[in-house]
Amino acid sequence: MAEDSGAYRLTLHLEREVELRVGRLGRFRFAPGRYVYVGSAKRALSKRVARHRRLAEEKQGKLHWHVDYLLTSPACRVLRAEAIPGGEECRLAAELAARRGVRVPVPGFGASDCRAGCAAHLYRVK
Repeated sequence: MAEDSGAYRLTLHLEREVELRVGRLGRFRFAPGRYVYVGSAKRALSKRVARHRRLAEEKQGKLHWHVDYLLTSPACRVLRAEAIPGGEECRLAAELAARRGVRVPVPGFGASDCRAGCAAHLYRVK
């Protein structure tokens, strides 16, 4: 495993309902509330997390990943960004999905390259 690689969690808050086009996934409505996104980086984990924070603050930049579309919405803010060196994205997603009250707002969101069968890597939490 490369140095500075692993998984990360972004806890997001949407202040109001938004409708967004999310790359090739399509157009979706996101209800206001709290969300957790789980991602990974094979290298430069800290830079990936910093990039997501910057996108959320500046509301502009190149959109690479599904979560970038959400981060650049004026209604979205990052409550917490947590890097987990050596962490496994799908294991973290599965742990989150198993919690009571957690649901998948958009099937496939953030999981287009997932080989573990995750329904998504974005979850709406209470």
